[in-house]
Amino acid sequence: MTKRSVYYLCLVLGILLILISEFQETKDLVIEIAGLCLLMVSLYQLSKRIEDRPTKGSYIENEEEE
Repeated sequence: MTKRSVYYLCLVLGILLILISEFQETKDLVIEIAGLCLLMVSLYQLSKRIEDRPTKGSYIENEEEE
């Protein structure tokens, strides 16, 4: 199992923990905090792998249009 799939698994597990804690009769704060932590860590780790966008000045202007 790759690191990326582990982070997706943590993302889904965090979402499930938050949803389970919301629909319980007695809300358990520890489960909700654990779900939020899993969700935030997995989103952070997945977003680190997104490549940078190109800069806005990377287009080439045509000299004839000026």
